Amino acid sequence: MPWECAAYKFMMASPEDVSGLEALIEQGDLAADEVLCIIAKTEGNGRVNDFSRPLAHRAFRDCLAAHTGWTGAQVDDRVMFCMSGGCEGVITPHATVFTRRQANAISGKGEPRLTLGISFTRDLLPEELGTVVQVELVSEAVRSALANAEITNVDDVHYVQVKCPLLTSDRIAEARARNERTVTEDTLRSMGYSNGSSALGIALGLGELSGPIDPASICTDPDLYTNLGGSSSGIELMRCQVLVVGNVEGAASVYVSGHHILTDLIDADGVRAALRSVGVTVEGTVSDAQRDRIVNVFGKGQVSLDGRVRGHRSTLLTDSDLNTRPARAVLGAVIASVVGDPAIYASAGWGYHQGPAGGGMVAVDRKSKRLNSSHKPTSYAVFCLKKNDAE
Repeated sequence: MPWECAAYKFMMASPEDVSGLEALIEQGDLAADEVLCIIAKTEGNGRVNDFSRPLAHRAFRDCLAAHTGWTGAQVDDRVMFCMSGGCEGVITPHATVFTRRQANAISGKGEPRLTLGISFTRDLLPEELGTVVQVELVSEAVRSALANAEITNVDDVHYVQVKCPLLTSDRIAEARARNERTVTEDTLRSMGYSNGSSALGIALGLGELSGPIDPASICTDPDLYTNLGGSSSGIELMRCQVLVVGNVEGAASVYVSGHHILTDLIDADGVRAALRSVGVTVEGTVSDAQRDRIVNVFGKGQVSLDGRVRGHRSTLLTDSDLNTRPARAVLGAVIASVVGDPAIYASAGWGYHQGPAGGGMVAVDRKSKRLNSSHKPTSYAVFCLKKNDAE
């Protein structure tokens, strides 16, 4: 049976604000048991002690539990939650909800349409985080998510999002009590190790890299990376969760996705190229008419390991107070300036193995040009989702 996938975006007044999701359910735009994944930008610091992420996770989980009758644990087993902290600069706190339901028939339209798949790893032990064990577990989950999305050709993939764990003092102590050592005892650095291992897992799972991965290359070899995904770590879980986004022929969705690789954090032309990949014509800033068809743009970027941007020295790696947090503000502002909408997803900083050194990727989702639909369009950055025009 073919899938019909959709995506919706709404603003959040606070990390626990689920009124946008409640409204979509009450209006009949979506059913709670159709929710496959929720990705949100929350207004915490994006670090280890960012408690806006687990707060938002719990609020969304409890909302879905109330509408479905599932327990909280059952919701967590069926829905992927990716809460990404850090709304520096102009980034507006918001959430994007991805839904999937069985369609009555395969679409007869020739254009490939949106498809989604998810998969979860088992819980990691603290000493496995940031190691080849995590790489291999994520690669297996990526392959499982591809099958779940019914994608047989990796060329049809436009974005992979991984939510992964990080280390805390208690988790480090737990490993030490069993005479095990974690990859680092710096909880902040564990974010980089977890994100980097997850990104290498994406690359392995999609066949962008061939294994085995040398443990010494994790977070050290800039020549190893994925062009199709990003990872976000948090304290709210110990397993890795994977969302695969792509387009396939026959999908009943009225949405399409696309992506483009960024050369650096200020690559506005790369954002425009991502938008053009889903049929959005843009030279400067997206027009109002085109913006209404964009669902969202997801951006992932990183600071070059030499700290330079187009040959010039930056302080993105040497600011002891803010560290890489301004990188999110930079990427978010660049994407927002092109899309004309600050409610975009921008993740930057600990971007090991996520795109070429100093660069990143942008994905877009839009509504298709050739189908009528009552779904409301929204917009996002780096991986683009777009809703097609009505016939």
